[in-house]
Amino acid sequence: MNVLIIGQNEINEELANYLAKQGYSSVIIADADAIKSFSGEAGNFKVKTGSGEVEVALAIVTEPHRKPVPDMGGGMPSPLFDAAAMERIRASKTKSPVVVLLDYFNESPPASTARALEEALALASNKVNVAFVFRFMRTAASGCEEMYLKARRAGVTFIKYEKLAVSYDKGTGSFDVEISDGVHDVDLNTQFIATDSGHGVPDKFARLAKKLRLKADEAGFVNEDRYFLASALTGRKGVYYLNPDNCESWLQETLEFIGSMACADVNGDTSDKNHATVDGDKCAFCYTCYRACPHGAMAPDEENRVMQNMESACEGCGACAAVCPGNAIAMSGDEFSAASAPGKSGKTKIFCCENSGEIALREILPGLGELAAKIDCETVSCGGRIGFEQMSGALRSYGKVIALVCMDDACRHFTGNQSACKQATRLSAVLEKAGVSNKRAYCIKTSHAMPNAARDEILEVLNDNC
Repeated sequence: MNVLIIGQNEINEELANYLAKQGYSSVIIADADAIKSFSGEAGNFKVKTGSGEVEVALAIVTEPHRKPVPDMGGGMPSPLFDAAAMERIRASKTKSPVVVLLDYFNESPPASTARALEEALALASNKVNVAFVFRFMRTAASGCEEMYLKARRAGVTFIKYEKLAVSYDKGTGSFDVEISDGVHDVDLNTQFIATDSGHGVPDKFARLAKKLRLKADEAGFVNEDRYFLASALTGRKGVYYLNPDNCESWLQETLEFIGSMACADVNGDTSDKNHATVDGDKCAFCYTCYRACPHGAMAPDEENRVMQNMESACEGCGACAAVCPGNAIAMSGDEFSAASAPGKSGKTKIFCCENSGEIALREILPGLGELAAKIDCETVSCGGRIGFEQMSGALRSYGKVIALVCMDDACRHFTGNQSACKQATRLSAVLEKAGVSNKRAYCIKTSHAMPNAARDEILEVLNDNC
């Protein structure tokens, strides 16, 4: 089985050696821009480059992701991951404060956090005044908490901000940094701002993600950088992202995870899985579904001028059917006959994501009293695994069904929680169309840390005597 490794990274050879021990043959394309097109599905990808075409079963991206440079008012920051640039700052013996900046709306990546703390500590140890400015910083990565404490003791000033404005004076070569935490304002003038941005480097990663049709978040990450849940998963089956900045300490664990997922992606049984079907007579070949599909399952049939669905890649989320302007796409399993009408049982089936809903429900059930006996729980690995058939099948025995999944931006499968909610919405629509009450299928978003909010929503569903 051929595995494609894409990206300019020193970890490629180590990765290829590991794959060889597992019986895989590796094809390495170091220059991500060399890929002209990427089509097909897990087990049968076709990759075109300037020198020809290669067929692979799986693809692993190792191209580094470079976060866009924050607006510096025309000035250029010093990249934290450039050892020479950071050495120049230390050698300058500057008297003005050095600003170390982590500009993340959500948690900062552990590799960036560690590097920022290391450099801040090194500067402070050289008697440099350091302001560590961050919007959201995580210190849960191994060793970061200890380094954070050392940096504070060395004199580093940590400033958490809500608003940040930077201007640059070309005459003096200095930055004016205005910082607000919502209550207090701080103004700094500095010769140096060090950040983990791409420093103007063209982002090959972004271009590659577009070619591979990988769904990305607002920061451009194809897996939301949630290494602690599933470091390699992307929205497309058979395509993985091995973040080179985050994988050093758990490379073996990540590779084992890829190995376990690869078999399922290549050999998965799709015979009973809900999937989209395209009516060629109605298809306008407008590419709307192609752009909307988060799993790369829609592919153009150029010869017949229609879209086709690759069932093994399809997750049955219904996004394509929802946006098709010609109503050319239908979802298998949407038929609902009288024989499969909802059961009259007063019990409720709850499908719980093991990362959020299952943990919250364990805390909720003891406080529900007699109502707890009306709930049956089934744990799934991710909300994205909750399919239409599961939910509709549960209604043959239960009065109601609930998908209890992660909050947005916390799902291990990127948008699995949203997929579960789409299934609940679809099921409600199908029930209404069949003349059955549509108040039977629900989706509730929660986290392991907010069981009380989930309890209130579950009670509302249980007490709704529809």
